[in-house]
Amino acid sequence: MNNITLTTTDIWVSLTTGIVLCLIYFYLLWRTVQLVPKAKNPALLLFLSGAFRIFLLIFTALVMAQNNLARFLLIFCAFMLTRFLLLKITKPTLKTQLKKSEIVYHDDKPIAKKSTKKSTTKTRKKK
Repeated sequence: MNNITLTTTDIWVSLTTGIVLCLIYFYLLWRTVQLVPKAKNPALLLFLSGAFRIFLLIFTALVMAQNNLARFLLIFCAFMLTRFLLLKITKPTLKTQLKKSEIVYHDDKPIAKKSTKKSTTKTRKKK
């Protein structure tokens, strides 16, 4: 990893690689989560899926970097930026969870309940 100079094509290929790797990584994670309830051995499925996703990510990033540290860092930065954006877009908040169901459960215990009462605080009128 000696060469630091990059052409415009190198930059675009590296950024595109990072974005595509991130999308593939999270798609495979999503598919794994969908298959876990149906699996005979969910722990094995999670382990193999995680190992495959990490191997795919590292192998592809190293091959596409072509022994160039700058390309590898660009791929990594594009992956992390895409990850951040995907999580920002898709991550549900407690507010949206409460709107979907009245009670939110964690480990079969209710942790939050949607309030059905109206607010009891009164606002003062300006004189």
